[in-house]
Amino acid sequence: QTLITMENNIVKGGKKEEEEDDESLLELVELEEEAMNCMYESITSIFQERKFSEFIPGNSQSLKFRSFLVASEEDEDDEDFMEGGIMAMKLLGDFGRYGVQPLCISYETEDEEDGEIHCVAFHTLTGGHFDGELRFSVEEQDGDSGVVISVTLAIPKGGRAPPVRLAESMVSSLAQSIAQSSQIRMKQTLSRRSQSRNYRAQASGRASVRRHQRFEQEKLQEEMAAERKRKWKRNNRDAGSYRPSGVRKPGGSPKF
Repeated sequence: QTLITMENNIVKGGKKEEEEDDESLLELVELEEEAMNCMYESITSIFQERKFSEFIPGNSQSLKFRSFLVASEEDEDDEDFMEGGIMAMKLLGDFGRYGVQPLCISYETEDEEDGEIHCVAFHTLTGGHFDGELRFSVEEQDGDSGVVISVTLAIPKGGRAPPVRLAESMVSSLAQSIAQSSQIRMKQTLSRRSQSRNYRAQASGRASVRRHQRFEQEKLQEEMAAERKRKWKRNNRDAGSYRPSGVRKPGGSPKF
């Protein structure tokens, strides 16, 4: 059996060496935890969506991977589907042309207890250009310092194997593409969350300012009303003592 593996490390940012107060350190730790959570979410979504070839280094058209569902041939009556895949790569075909390799899913696991966040493997089908299994996995590094994305191509003994340089280019390009996709998605998620927090803070600040302005305006109106009442009482000595008796003056209203 021949194994060709390529790993790509994603390490979270280290702490600053400058001395900072407890609040700044607490905020830094919270930001690092949020960044790692976003990283796990982005990698999990990439593995679930099978976005393994979004950002192939160099020429992005040199390698493409697609996953799809196909109907199972065993149970024609039941609506049973199985996952398949296809990979097209430059120089994989005959005479240095593009080659298409059909794939079928072998297994998929998610077990964070053993340090392995996600793992999915595809095995080759007949009609392709090589035999073996293509395995994608992501694991946590020791000390919670980041994650390791690995792509492994396993060729069985006696099976058809692609050229070594082509196989190394295949697994390294897929690993780099997954790493770059996860980093871009993590930055997008962090940016959206930061914008949401800033918007909520600005909205809360504007609401507080409006409440303060309304309070000051109502207070000013009450003071103005009290001042007008004081002036009215000061200019009219009978103010506040007059009470209508309900008795009309003589010859008041006309009689019909």
